[in-house]
Amino acid sequence: MYKTGFTLIEIMIVLLIIGVMSAVATISINAPSYSRFLASAEKLSTTFSILSDQAIYTSSVISCDLDAHHISCRSYRDGDWSELDLKQLVSWQWPEDLTVKQILVNGTALKDKQEIKFLPSGDNDALSVEVSNSEFTSWIDGDLTGKYKVAN
Repeated sequence: MYKTGFTLIEIMIVLLIIGVMSAVATISINAPSYSRFLASAEKLSTTFSILSDQAIYTSSVISCDLDAHHISCRSYRDGDWSELDLKQLVSWQWPEDLTVKQILVNGTALKDKQEIKFLPSGDNDALSVEVSNSEFTSWIDGDLTGKYKVAN
């Protein structure tokens, strides 16, 4: 005589497969938002590297005002300050969801309205910038040679 229905082992295997597929789907859904955040942070990191290189290339001091949602820079050369058009150096706009939370220069928090400087000698201060969006937070760290990277 044949019994109809499923055995306990068959049901457990089906539940295990459904669980694994759910976990993979959840990871796949969350991964793009973290990747977008890291890409935005990487763009800002690259901008700092470009500004450091620009200071060396033009033999000028570049001073930048960095607030929560904006960066603006000026260049000092031959005794004169002039606005630096960042659109000529980088081809991206500030990401809407990226916010600067904290800025450290040589381990000390930057005071209100204090600017970040990039020197023509390439001997820059150690810069660390904490960036965030609504979900994730990361640091952009610079070394004394003007190279910047996103710390995960």
